[in-house]
Amino acid sequence: MKRNRILNLLLKATLVVLLLHSGPVPGSSRTPSLDSTRQQSIQLFTPYLKSLSWIQDLVKTAPESDRARHLSGLTQLDTSWLDQAQFFNQIPSEWYGFWDNILGESIDLFPHNVFRKKELLRVMATAAHQDKILIALKTLFDTEVILLQKLPGSTGPRYQCFELNTEPYQDPEFDYFERRKSSIPQIIPQYLYGNYAQKASFLSVKKQKTTIAKDKIFALNRTWIVKSRGAIFYESLRAYRLYALDEKSGMPGYFLLKKRDIYTDTWHIMLTVEDSPIVGSSTIHWLGTKYGSISKVRNNLFPLLVLAVIAAFFYWIYRRRLAVIRRERSRTELALNGLRAQLNPHFLFNSLASIQDLMNEDNKAGANRYFDEIARLLRYVVDSSKYAYMPLAQELEALEKYCSLEALRTPFQYSFVLSPDIDQNNTEIPTMLLQPFVENAILHGLRPGTDPKELKISLWPESSNRIGISILDNGIGIDEAQRRGQQLLDTRDHQGLATTRQRIDLLNEGKKEKITLKIIDRSHLKPGQTGTLVQLSIPL
Repeated sequence: MKRNRILNLLLKATLVVLLLHSGPVPGSSRTPSLDSTRQQSIQLFTPYLKSLSWIQDLVKTAPESDRARHLSGLTQLDTSWLDQAQFFNQIPSEWYGFWDNILGESIDLFPHNVFRKKELLRVMATAAHQDKILIALKTLFDTEVILLQKLPGSTGPRYQCFELNTEPYQDPEFDYFERRKSSIPQIIPQYLYGNYAQKASFLSVKKQKTTIAKDKIFALNRTWIVKSRGAIFYESLRAYRLYALDEKSGMPGYFLLKKRDIYTDTWHIMLTVEDSPIVGSSTIHWLGTKYGSISKVRNNLFPLLVLAVIAAFFYWIYRRRLAVIRRERSRTELALNGLRAQLNPHFLFNSLASIQDLMNEDNKAGANRYFDEIARLLRYVVDSSKYAYMPLAQELEALEKYCSLEALRTPFQYSFVLSPDIDQNNTEIPTMLLQPFVENAILHGLRPGTDPKELKISLWPESSNRIGISILDNGIGIDEAQRRGQQLLDTRDHQGLATTRQRIDLLNEGKKEKITLKIIDRSHLKPGQTGTLVQLSIPL
């Protein structure tokens, strides 16, 4: 295997020498015979085409795969294609031009050279047929063969570029390019002509002069005759290139004019030249810098203009975000007002139902007391509904009145355990937030249960900005209530609790510190216990 590779390299080296001796150097008049060029080119390209034979099997077995789709155009490259191709020792004129892609990679074709991957390489041979061209290039260590082909079915100037190799079953590297229209005027702006300033080189204190004239360029102490020029895109920016030949030796040079950045009008010029036609490598020379016709004042104002546009953009985003927050806040407040409005008739209906029960039991004294106390309690409910938050002292007072009234209908013991560290008058909680949980504990927990009935409401500080609240009863509990068909949130009796859950969700919208709620059947905490535990954590 190693011996075959060495023989293959020797064969290629022999072909390279033959082609270089037979091929013309720009500026010379020596031309080889057509038969000689054809035979040498066929021998050069055949190993590369043979290495592609496996692609036909791939396309047949998996035609829908991405790999087969990208490589399908290579199935036409075989010995029959070579028999029909036209062979040249330079690139045909119809293929001259500049190709690039969206990533800034480019290929620029000239009669005897190709500028690719920032190198200027010498053309050894070409073969063209059916919108395809094979180009053999001399590189530092070997021969590089590239294929340019028009994409099948493409109506525009779109091409694929493949980098072929002689190894079988190895996918050739490829990319997509678009060809710049030849109708674009092949000129460069007038202000880019003239002198370019250059710093002294490492070995010489004397600065070298670089000047672009109409048809000539003076650089590296040489005179270069311009053969082609035009606008291109280089590294995603507008640039200009000039292809020129040394007036004395005919050595090609690729001059590139590129902007330093998009904010200034500073241009750099660099030159890529062959080190030697035999060696097959190139060198890049940075030749100097030139300032365009845009004034320094404009250059200084442009960054300020960019900053002003950016500031205006962020201010617009801020104003828009503020408007969205205000709309969301208004929507939340309207929703909360609607939910609080739902709680008032719900509380009234339940109170009237309690009075009706007392009348049906012929408890006239209890009913009269209930009428008197409920009037005061309803006054608080109506007055407090105007506010989103109320002092804790007033909320607890209203809860105590409600518990005393419900004790007339369903006798039970209730107690309030309040930590002395809580300032009731200066601590505010959402209005009527606790009442639905207390109501649910009495009506659906204690009332169906057996004696003794107990309800305990505890409040304590969790931290400097939160308080904890628990509502504990020894009623039948959630699980038993569900077993009896009293499922939460599924009947009108639990409308107040469902509305309160919605209120908590709305109160938490857009806030970092949120209200948390847990409702637990006490039998889950300790076997043998009955009742329900409601736990609330409210930010202050």
